Amino acid sequence: MRILLAAMQSEKGDLKLNLSNHLKKLDDASTRGCELVLFPEMSLTGSVDPLMNPERLIALENSNITALTEATKGSSVAAVFGVAEISESGDAFITQVVASEGRRNGVQRKRHLGEGEEHFSPGSESEVFDIGGRKIGIAICAEAGFDAPFDDASNAGARLVLFPAAPGLYGRRTDEASWKSGFAWWEQSSLGDACRHAKRLGLWIALAGQAGSTLDEDFPGFAALVSPNGSVVDRLPDWREGDLIVEVPL
Repeated sequence: MRILLAAMQSEKGDLKLNLSNHLKKLDDASTRGCELVLFPEMSLTGSVDPLMNPERLIALENSNITALTEATKGSSVAAVFGVAEISESGDAFITQVVASEGRRNGVQRKRHLGEGEEHFSPGSESEVFDIGGRKIGIAICAEAGFDAPFDDASNAGARLVLFPAAPGLYGRRTDEASWKSGFAWWEQSSLGDACRHAKRLGLWIALAGQAGSTLDEDFPGFAALVSPNGSVVDRLPDWREGDLIVEVPL
């Protein structure tokens, strides 16, 4: 399975810009023979604080989600993208949407919330998705620190777990040294967790994170593929935006 892992900037609250960037990635993935694009956590909405900016939460019926979902119609490329969701009941969730062949296949809501995400509600269900005839699970950012999301995916027959992320860095990045410092933390943390889960369960794990500076927060980027023996097959070199094309033999 050929996958594009997108380490990309997602500006907070700028749905128009973010949607345009997602559509470009889908087109590029199609040209390059990919079957799937993994976008970061909250990639379409940008990272959201539900207490400070509740207006940036979007429903699953939002026109931008619809447009991105419909863009997969007539294409062999599926999209797994992130939103800050407002549900019909008024609860806020961190949600990864799975879309292919012009329809929404389902969502995975983040079950284990990270520091600073106290105003979101945790998801209660673990889902496994059929993408191109392969069973695929999703673990979102801070969930990598827990066994259950990976155990649930493996027990349901998934051999690949997608790991989208958007770990905001404390303090602004003002020079290359500060970017290197923030990236080094995330590189060690994300690969440490991914390699551990991959090895103990025999899973492929694919990472893609938000990158770059937004209006009030910076993100360390990064994309990588980890094999079932816990080794890093391929990766981006640093915190900058970039696309990583990987082949996963499922």
